[in-house]
Amino acid sequence: MRILRLASWLFLLAPPLFASPEALDTARSTVKEWAAAEKAISREAAEWSGRKVLLQDLIEVAQQRIDRLQSELEKGQDSLSASDEARAKLLDREEAVAEESEQLEGFLAELEARLQSLRPQLPEPLEEELAPVYQRIPSDPAKTTLALGERMRTAVSLLAKIRQFDGKLTLAESLKTLPGSEATASVRTLYIGLGQAYYLAPEDAGYGSPGPGGWVWQSAPELRKAIQEVIALAEGGAMEPKFVDLPVALAGTEGGAK
Repeated sequence: MRILRLASWLFLLAPPLFASPEALDTARSTVKEWAAAEKAISREAAEWSGRKVLLQDLIEVAQQRIDRLQSELEKGQDSLSASDEARAKLLDREEAVAEESEQLEGFLAELEARLQSLRPQLPEPLEEELAPVYQRIPSDPAKTTLALGERMRTAVSLLAKIRQFDGKLTLAESLKTLPGSEATASVRTLYIGLGQAYYLAPEDAGYGSPGPGGWVWQSAPELRKAIQEVIALAEGGAMEPKFVDLPVALAGTEGGAK
């Protein structure tokens, strides 16, 4: 349509131009060149229109990818923030645990020292029973490689056994050197918890109590009959329960009554 309009426009505006064959050839050539140019423009316009749609699709896809990456980046930043917060909490907890472990280690060192100092004052049967457990107490708490949990189990085991012994009567028989002599005899000893004991030997009798360096025994042959009655009651051989008078050594705290 544009070609026809251009041809009409040329004929209307320049009629003398077509008076000769040369002029007519020139006009035809001009029209062909213009038509070719218009066709090329139309083809380029059509190709650009297709490319424009393709570019718009590519831009849209790229924008979607950018949005997705931005979303993932924001999530990653949130996750990183959460990780930093969790790490900070773990570091705080680690410091608290280290402080608690240090306090527990100090408490255990003190408790182990007190248990070691108590060992000589334990009754002989109990001390023999606990000897393997005492071997698990470290000689130097500062240099030991034992875990705190294992050390705590050892201390608790010792305390439980000692407490159990202190709450009952224990009758034991062993060879002992009698107090005040070098003679050794088979002795039956009745322990009243951790603080008092009475022994009965073939030729002697007496009582004892724990001292700072171990048990202190006192010969008292005049108590033989009473100690026999007490041992019979402890064994369940007496016909009926009864009160028996025996000496008891009571040691109070510093500054208190003894």
